[in-house]
Amino acid sequence: MSGKAMAIIGQRETIMPFLATGAHVVYIKEGESVNIVEELVAQGFKIIFFTEEFIDELDSVLMKYRNQTIPCLIPIPTGRGKTKLAIERIRGVIKKAVGVDVFLEEK
Repeated sequence: MSGKAMAIIGQRETIMPFLATGAHVVYIKEGESVNIVEELVAQGFKIIFFTEEFIDELDSVLMKYRNQTIPCLIPIPTGRGKTKLAIERIRGVIKKAVGVDVFLEEK
């Protein structure tokens, strides 16, 4: 796997600001996410962020890579989709990486 670090996929209006990060940004439409993610994995991207409206579409890909460290597939909550699901997935990724739940809620 090459040293390519990070890619971000999603609808243009949502991910355009990520161009400023220097990440590889790919604009996609519904129905394209699985092929694009598999292509990015084949190209060696280690971290792939995707907007949450594609979380259901990417279910098979997420299951395929769920027990692997690389690639790390992370949804970006947009407020238009299943935000709670996206946040819970990010929470799980961080907990796995650092060994503690940094999102502990105060009671």
